[in-house]
Amino acid sequence: MTEPSKVIHVRNVGHEISENDLLQLFQPFGVITKLVMLRAKNQALIQMQDTPAAVSALQFYGNVQPAIRGRNVYVQFSSHQELTTMYQNAQGRGDEPNRILLVTIHHMLYPITVEVLHQVFFPHGFVEKIVTFQKSAGFQALIQYQSRQSAVAARTALQGRNIYDGCCQLDIQFSNLDELQVNYNNERSRDFTNPNLPSEQKGRSPQPGYGDAGGVYGLQGTGARAVGFPQMANAAAIAAAFGGGLPPGISGTNDRCTVLVSNLNPDKIDEDKLFNLFSIYGNIVRIKLLRNKPDHALVQMGDGFQSELAVHFLKVRIFLLYIVG
Repeated sequence: MTEPSKVIHVRNVGHEISENDLLQLFQPFGVITKLVMLRAKNQALIQMQDTPAAVSALQFYGNVQPAIRGRNVYVQFSSHQELTTMYQNAQGRGDEPNRILLVTIHHMLYPITVEVLHQVFFPHGFVEKIVTFQKSAGFQALIQYQSRQSAVAARTALQGRNIYDGCCQLDIQFSNLDELQVNYNNERSRDFTNPNLPSEQKGRSPQPGYGDAGGVYGLQGTGARAVGFPQMANAAAIAAAFGGGLPPGISGTNDRCTVLVSNLNPDKIDEDKLFNLFSIYGNIVRIKLLRNKPDHALVQMGDGFQSELAVHFLKVRIFLLYIVG
């Protein structure tokens, strides 16, 4: 049997369980000084202020099965007497404030782009840079604010929230990075302080290079878009975000870029609103409101796969129909 320790090892921590859920489970027994989520292993490490507090928690949960959001979790003493810097750097700084946030998105049923993340985070302060990447923990992003106060406010307001109803849950920690390096402005990264960055590295077939959240990050290439095969590359990127397969109903083979949108309210819709609606699913090439049919519009996407995504996810809200573009 593992000897008592002020560090508690928690198992069976599903993606639906947030840091706040674990804090509520253990705070009645004393002050929690550190919490590390090991998402790839469905585990967590919680360090209490002292060993007696951890002993009290495990004695109580030895008689009462702890459960969070309908899931049983299992607790025991950790073999570590204290959480080291290695564990802190595995996911970020934890609770030490920093102007860069490490964001992990769970239950990602819809594509998440730089534009979507910017819309979610900019209400809390000026966002300077965003980079996204795929790691073993899932789809992640680094969000750099102009000030540390803005990052703290964003984490407080958004931790554990969903971007869309019932999915795309935000798990936010403070990064241990001091500055993000962004080389390209594209669907995988964006420097909002430097709009003149290129979208890709010329002369090379762009390939994404993902940096660890705990180390130096550098992006090489455009991520989802590959020279000569944009649709295949986009489909591959979306498939990766969905765990290796495309969402049900998405074929990835559509070659029609233009979408006919109907059933619009002419008094409330304009090009800007349509742009905001469709830009989540790809690049917008052109939008045209049909003056002879005020409740219709044409939206040309960057490629056929992007238009297929838009039709799939928006068809329940407005009537959409592919046309040859």
